[in-house]
Amino acid sequence: MKEKMLVGLRRSSKLVTTSSVSAFFRSLVVTAIILGASAFSSNTSSSLLARLDPGLLPAAKSMHRSTAISASHDPHHPPANADVCIRILCLHGKGGNGERFANAALLPLRSLVETRVSKLELGCDLSFQWDELTAPYEMIPPGNGKNGGYSWWTMPPGVRSYNAKEYEGFGKSATMVMEKVFSTEPDGADKTDIILGHSQGAILTAALLSIHDGLWQSSPLRPSGYILNGAAWPNPYIKSLMSLAQQCRETTDSLPRMLFITGRADNINPVESAMRVRDAFRAAEFHTSVVNHAGGHSVPAGDDEDSSRALDEVVDW
Repeated sequence: MKEKMLVGLRRSSKLVTTSSVSAFFRSLVVTAIILGASAFSSNTSSSLLARLDPGLLPAAKSMHRSTAISASHDPHHPPANADVCIRILCLHGKGGNGERFANAALLPLRSLVETRVSKLELGCDLSFQWDELTAPYEMIPPGNGKNGGYSWWTMPPGVRSYNAKEYEGFGKSATMVMEKVFSTEPDGADKTDIILGHSQGAILTAALLSIHDGLWQSSPLRPSGYILNGAAWPNPYIKSLMSLAQQCRETTDSLPRMLFITGRADNINPVESAMRVRDAFRAAEFHTSVVNHAGGHSVPAGDDEDSSRALDEVVDW
């Protein structure tokens, strides 16, 4: 997608056309085409934009001309098909690691996204890349052929992220994420479109949004959306989070979308704590949505009717 990810397509046995694509998905693809215009021929990108959102065609043509200067391909022999890749940065929870989270915990979500996308007629190759980072602080050493477990910060025994006074080592993790998001290729080809955080990774995302305005102010490299599963209140950043509404009132920028996924049986991070985070971003006029399910702390796996419904709602977002 490039403003991407979670496609809003209704399930159908028939091929889905661009008219049934959700507004958010459409805007993601449009952004991908604009930012990656140097990789497309003018005719190809114009044709795709005309099908997705004709109103953006003049701006896209202008951006195409400006980005074509840095194009690495031969402008006289453009690729036959435009490739659009939507990149999701996955941030695992405490005790996990990037590879296990992206390739195992998120597998049901990834499979459903791919199924939906396979039914689209876009006139280009649309793919998803699920990037991941592993936190810097080792909790569980690797062994028995398994990767270890890591955390994004450390705390004294018995202290939880939602009541901690300090996240020791937070700065190192913040630097990792910010460098990943903003250290991109000049043509924006590796732009992060969505950040998906789970548990401590979701808390990290909320804290970063409160202290780094580059994650919510409009710019070509700003992620288009954020998904927080099993989030909790980032207590050491209460001042910055509570002042976010005032900061956002002073900007005319269009703010990102946020999706909160909560499980009613979550016994790790209370749902009320996640909703407090939601309320802070809602007060700042972020575009917030909630998917609630009967399960626990994990990302919905689609293994029962309620979980499947929740997974569908996440993809419909």
